[in-house]
Amino acid sequence: FHFGYNETILFSSWTISSVGGLIGSMVAIFLMATLYEGLKYYREYLFWKTYNLLEYRPVPTMISWNHLYQTLLHIFQVTLSFLLMLIFMTYNVWLCLAVVLGAAVGYFLFCWKKSVIVDVTEHCH
Repeated sequence: FHFGYNETILFSSWTISSVGGLIGSMVAIFLMATLYEGLKYYREYLFWKTYNLLEYRPVPTMISWNHLYQTLLHIFQVTLSFLLMLIFMTYNVWLCLAVVLGAAVGYFLFCWKKSVIVDVTEHCH
């Protein structure tokens, strides 16, 4: 782990070399991690909403708009989780802190009324 502000984050076009760039990147990463937690909760909400509708339509179908939407959200969630993991693997303390604090704030905001104990949508930890 190291401190500093000279980093390439994910892509060669996302290179920082100033404290201002570091702070801006930390804000963006913080929002990404917060969004990740919100997305997890939203997918769980959609799942339970669909599950509760099954009493009116007893057979779920794989070919449906709802399932397609959940699949697209899943792709986005997995991609976002891997991007956050790669950011953490820069081993820059400030960027790691942005990931952890963003996840904590996201959990605090979105997951206070989660309905499951085991999170089957979890990919990154």
